[in-house]
Amino acid sequence: MYYIRKLKPDRSITGLLPAFISLAAFAITTVLFGPNVGFTILAILIGIYALYSFISYLKTHNFGFIIASLFQLFLALMIWSEPRSIDTGDRQLTLLFTVCMVIFMIWMVYLFVSKKLKWRGREILELAAEPVDETANGYTGRPFSTGKIEYSPKDIIAFSEFARQNLIAITYLEKDKVVLVPVKMGDEFSAVLGLRPDYKTGTWVAFDHQGNVSVNISRQDYLNYKENLSFDQLCASLGDLFVEFLAMFKRGEGVRIIDRLDALGLSVFS
Repeated sequence: MYYIRKLKPDRSITGLLPAFISLAAFAITTVLFGPNVGFTILAILIGIYALYSFISYLKTHNFGFIIASLFQLFLALMIWSEPRSIDTGDRQLTLLFTVCMVIFMIWMVYLFVSKKLKWRGREILELAAEPVDETANGYTGRPFSTGKIEYSPKDIIAFSEFARQNLIAITYLEKDKVVLVPVKMGDEFSAVLGLRPDYKTGTWVAFDHQGNVSVNISRQDYLNYKENLSFDQLCASLGDLFVEFLAMFKRGEGVRIIDRLDALGLSVFS
């Protein structure tokens, strides 16, 4: 099926910044202090990324991040041990780290290509805009109520866990409601590390314990659409999308939600 893209093309390089930073740090320290220091600094940086991946697992319960963390950990250990093995002539430890790294790398590449490590915020915004054709005056910075539906707090908590594990949204369990915040590729660092000052200024869908559904779309996400779509219709569509996903999940059709996101055919990097 062919979809007309309503979002502007994704030209962000945020996801590549860790690689650029690591290579730059390795090159600079190697030139200034020699290869041993350069390899040590590179190993430390990759070790930090392994810690970030583990934090991502704690935040989402997505098992793929454990695989990513182990790949990065063994890569860091391999790089750290390489200059030392050259000095001692004993390469057994480096070989062990290399074999483990390759195993987890293959596993991680599979997860990445199959989009199991892809944050789905961009797909969510595309699906929300799909039924909206009307253009209007543009953005209005206020939450939008989409009405009331029948569900139990247990239902929405279970759905929020599904959304979190499948990287559809970061979830917040509050006293009287559950809030789902879609995260786009490139925005995951601030979302995972809690660097966003307040989710209320972002894009979110909230289900309260009385069955009310409310929606907000951030100014940044709204301006990322090619046209000034009707803001109220866009918010209503986003709310309806999550209500539909909740109904599918309650019927045991969670896999259909993932199929629908995959059907958009967006790049694993966007």
